[in-house]
Amino acid sequence: MEQVNSKPQKGFSRRKFLARSGATIAGSIALLYFGRSKIRTGLSQLAADAKFDAGIDDFDPTVWFEVNQDNTITLRSPKIEMGQGVFTGFAILAAEELDVDVTKIKVVHASTSMGPQSTAGTGMSNSTSSLYTAIREVAATLRETLKLAASKSWGIRVTSIQTGDGVATSGSRSMRYAEIAKQTKIWEIAETPALRQAYSFRMIGKEHKRIDLEEKISGKPIYGIDTDISGMLYGAVLYCPYFGGELKTADTTLAGKSTDVIKIIQDKNWIGVVAKTRFAAEKAMTSLKVSWNFEPGYTTKDAIDAITVGNGVAVVMQDEGNATDELSRNVLTSEYRTPIGFHASMEPSIVVADVSGTSLKLYTSTQNVAFMRQSIADQTDFKEENIQIIPAFLGGGFGRRGYKHNAVEAIKLSESVGKPVHLLYTRQQEFQNGYVRPNTHHILSGKVDTKGKILAIQHEFATGSMAFLALPMAKPIIGADFLVAGHGARIAYSVPNKRTKIWNSDLPFQTGLWRGVGMFANTFAIECFIDELAVEAKADPLQFRIDHCGTTELLQRRKKLLLKLGEKAGWKAPKADTIGRGIAVCEDRGTISAAIVEVQIVDKRIKVLRVAQAIDAGLIVNPNGVRQQMEGATMMAISASLYEEATIENSQFEQTNFHNYQVAMLKDTPHIETILQESTDMPSGVGEPPLSSVAPAIANALYNLTSFRLRTLPLQAALDNYYQHSE
Repeated sequence: MEQVNSKPQKGFSRRKFLARSGATIAGSIALLYFGRSKIRTGLSQLAADAKFDAGIDDFDPTVWFEVNQDNTITLRSPKIEMGQGVFTGFAILAAEELDVDVTKIKVVHASTSMGPQSTAGTGMSNSTSSLYTAIREVAATLRETLKLAASKSWGIRVTSIQTGDGVATSGSRSMRYAEIAKQTKIWEIAETPALRQAYSFRMIGKEHKRIDLEEKISGKPIYGIDTDISGMLYGAVLYCPYFGGELKTADTTLAGKSTDVIKIIQDKNWIGVVAKTRFAAEKAMTSLKVSWNFEPGYTTKDAIDAITVGNGVAVVMQDEGNATDELSRNVLTSEYRTPIGFHASMEPSIVVADVSGTSLKLYTSTQNVAFMRQSIADQTDFKEENIQIIPAFLGGGFGRRGYKHNAVEAIKLSESVGKPVHLLYTRQQEFQNGYVRPNTHHILSGKVDTKGKILAIQHEFATGSMAFLALPMAKPIIGADFLVAGHGARIAYSVPNKRTKIWNSDLPFQTGLWRGVGMFANTFAIECFIDELAVEAKADPLQFRIDHCGTTELLQRRKKLLLKLGEKAGWKAPKADTIGRGIAVCEDRGTISAAIVEVQIVDKRIKVLRVAQAIDAGLIVNPNGVRQQMEGATMMAISASLYEEATIENSQFEQTNFHNYQVAMLKDTPHIETILQESTDMPSGVGEPPLSSVAPAIANALYNLTSFRLRTLPLQAALDNYYQHSE
């Protein structure tokens, strides 16, 4: 589509696209300087409920779309496809308003030089929800713009033109979109029209296959690791394997003599090699003789001791009623812990840097193009406007790709040889030099009255931060990371007296976002404790949760979803004595997710037999995509619940690859059922919410089976420890 007028003309609507939540949170952070305690409590509620802005301010349809000669339409996506299926969802939204079939929409990543940019990046399960209206309105505007161009070509009123299947028609006259685009030299952007009502949807809500499926199963080079440009060399970097360590001495003599090695450079904390092949670069690394300055002796126990309630900076996130007085006696108290976790993405972090004078091109797998560009400008001599980032598909993200990765190193290697350099983390570096999910500690106290209702509940938990790596300026202001690490920590049930407090401590290694952010750990602790209170009240765990759903819109949706899940999954159906059944539920920024799990113990090993996942994510754009997300989240949750745990010895992570970091395998796959429930006319997040309810549902099922409570993840290690001390 030839673009002449780069800016929208009079009448083009932007106002509908601008969500307010992101700006509200930023403003609230600033206000903390003037009154911290009450505003922190209010901000934590806002962060829990907010549906974050897409971070986009350019809605010119010629920036988003291009009409191709074959009458397909290319949509440049400001969000990244990392396996979650957003490209398919975006194609459905665009096709709905453009009057074309979904298969006629080609979705590609927007680069910093072409397409709309999202300062919010890709994550927090907000890609579809934040762009649901935006993509439809831009697509509808393009449709009307094409009609307007056709009307001028034919000399008729635009109101007499209809569109369908990529063709504009009026009586006996017709033109394909491609023909209109080819003959139009000067574009007049039409007014943004009213969008189609839900009752007339032809694409949204229907089953659609993934539009990226063929490329993936045929092995086309669509991932960052596949990047191959002319003249490209390969880099390898040796990092300090110890927390906070710095390079002490380095002898690069032997490495410099290695075959095909072109350059070796040395930085403060790393040594880089450039060679003709990746094998040569990595082989040369083994010839380096280095020593490191670091503080030895840090272990897993030190991390556990640091992350314990009572240590660090404390912030009250929730304080309703008078939980402190109500919990002064006759209280049930339990402690829960979750471990450090790796992201363990299939594709390690990758950057191809191509330096040319004062200009820089980066080909990379990243979740946040805008943030990456800004952070590189801050750390190098390149001006932001001279940095071009070309994103690729991600072989898994989970929050790991939210930051700069190894970009600065790749840039310096490229500068040193004057050619593009392909730099890939080794799997060992991905485990030892990336960033991790912090461990957590939870103390929950509660009391039920004589009628079986929760009278008061308190949740105190300790953790490292997740958000401060991206928002370091927020740390001295908000004190503790209740924005991200504290997500899901508040008590959502209808209870008259409830209090939540977070304790934030620094750790000597990098911590950051992990799929589900704080929801995973907090839901595990809270939903297991709710089960304990149900036992105390001698109540059915499902009915106990339903009885504590109040009158708010979210809690009523929670109640309806629990009722539907219980019915569809057969909560009250007979089961064998060798099978345990458990339930858990959570709410994540407007999405309700719940799971019923059935387990067995076979030869002292936990076997998840069945998972019934129910979700209320508002309007469903693509049911097939939602089910895929739920199934993928279920398996990742099973992996993290049963097996995954990073451990530390002598100031470094012990795990270096999948041989000593156990994850779920195909044999661990249970029977998975998905239950979808629509409740609103807008979509909310799907990628993260189904992850969080699985761990507590498994733990609650194990209690149902064995009558002993496991309160530490991973559950298989906790069960092994129980058997060891009970025999």
